[in-house]
Amino acid sequence: MINFFKKKKKEASRLVGLDIALKVSSFVTGKEHLHYGLWEKLDVTLENLGKAQEAYTNLLFKYLPKKEPQKKLEILDIGGGAGENAKKLIERGHRVTIIVPSKILAEHAKINTNKKAKILITTFEDYIPKYNSFDLCLFAESFQYIPIKTALKKASILLKNNGEILIADCFRSDKKQIGIIRQPGGGASLKSMEKELEIQKFKILVRKEITKLVAPSVELEQKFYNTLGFSINRIVTSLNVNRPITLKFLKIIYKIFFSKRRRKRLEKRLFENTRTADSFIKYNHYMIYKLRPGSK
Repeated sequence: MINFFKKKKKEASRLVGLDIALKVSSFVTGKEHLHYGLWEKLDVTLENLGKAQEAYTNLLFKYLPKKEPQKKLEILDIGGGAGENAKKLIERGHRVTIIVPSKILAEHAKINTNKKAKILITTFEDYIPKYNSFDLCLFAESFQYIPIKTALKKASILLKNNGEILIADCFRSDKKQIGIIRQPGGGASLKSMEKELEIQKFKILVRKEITKLVAPSVELEQKFYNTLGFSINRIVTSLNVNRPITLKFLKIIYKIFFSKRRRKRLEKRLFENTRTADSFIKYNHYMIYKLRPGSK
């Protein structure tokens, strides 16, 4: 029971983070992308974030299944965010079903796709579909939130004959992390992914690593957090002079709602510069996989 509530709390926290990221992305780029950018021949600035994210999407779409020109693909966009990828897929003439765990994301996806996508508010694990329904199961930075075995097995049974799975996401390297501060990136280990692909007898059509091309996104994110940290410090300094009692009350609230471990992680992210491209490259492999189940 305790583990159940911990899982729900973690899930709720992640959904809040996604919704906040959506607002920030929309403000900065005018689009509602929730993924890394591809920083090839681009200066790492907020001004170029939208271009980098578009480059990422264009690369990903190069690996869509090859079909006859007139045939529309049936695509399941798992963890489809605010529907930006689905919007582009629909513009290409494909039919898209989006799975998102957040009502807020679902509303944005509905608007971005002009109500042309089927949108389901659920998790992939809880999704109950008709089997053999899709030409493609797309995991664009959503694969890391689902157990590998579950994701691959369930996606396989959703595919039509010759259907494919397209994954773009982080996988952890073999480098051991030291201390309580979580390094940038995430997901299961690349080794466990490769092992599961072998166990389930997948045909690997594409295996491409783009870690170095997406890593600058982490440094841009760090600059954003440092800017927030600077603003918070200025507010704290002002309150300390003009509203010391208010500041003391806010500190008490802060300690009530955030454990010591979470406070340390948050403060490190806001006030230090540990989330670098080099650390991302060291602890992660950002991979694109194009897969076909062995039985298809």
